[in-house]
Amino acid sequence: MKKLMIAAAVAAIGVGAYADNCTPTPKTLVYDVSMTVKTTKGIQGSASSGGSICTPGGGAAGGGGCTILRTKDSTKFSGWIYDCVEACNTIETGTTVVWDSKRKVQLNDAAFTTTFLNVMGKTKKEAEWAWTFAGTADYSARGFGTQAYALTGAGYGKFNGKYYTSFSGNFAGTTGASFDLSKSNTQCCDPSQIWKCDALTTLADSDTVAFGTWAIKYNASASKKYNKNGYLKVPDYVTLPQ
Repeated sequence: MKKLMIAAAVAAIGVGAYADNCTPTPKTLVYDVSMTVKTTKGIQGSASSGGSICTPGGGAAGGGGCTILRTKDSTKFSGWIYDCVEACNTIETGTTVVWDSKRKVQLNDAAFTTTFLNVMGKTKKEAEWAWTFAGTADYSARGFGTQAYALTGAGYGKFNGKYYTSFSGNFAGTTGASFDLSKSNTQCCDPSQIWKCDALTTLADSDTVAFGTWAIKYNASASKKYNKNGYLKVPDYVTLPQ
């Protein structure tokens, strides 16, 4: 993969990243990644008075703990898969960059690992794909901890005779305990907890759910820009691999 450099932010909603052109051949294929994620969030149950600055795993700074409960939530993952190879396996061998666009955090070491990827059908234009995904959202800069996602997905797709053009399907899995990332929360940084069903007055630690729908699609416009000047649009909180 060509060495990538991060350009200066051009807007709050996104920046451009540049790389050397993938020349002379083959050209780069760039795919959109989109995942609608049903998961959970932390909500403040109660908190002691005192501190006002979050400390990872430490509850309310300045003494005393706090209680973060768990409730339903949803978010959106976006990103790219891209590679300097115009070939049918680009989608499973390319560089993967994914971020949580609602919570504004990059998923570090994001990667799709293919279980199987097949062309099928009488016309050889149908496809199927099964994969696992891993990536870690790091909120430590905001005083919280990390959430490591472990997802399994599958779906149908299309093949144009040279490369896969699109896929969509469903996924399910788990992630680390969620946090109360709301702007109003300035003192409770502990991970969310769940109630023990045999003693509903007792809280316990636990991972949480992550499930939903996904789509990955060849982006002709993004591919053209990348092949012309190595440009990929990402938010200002995302860093492309070097």
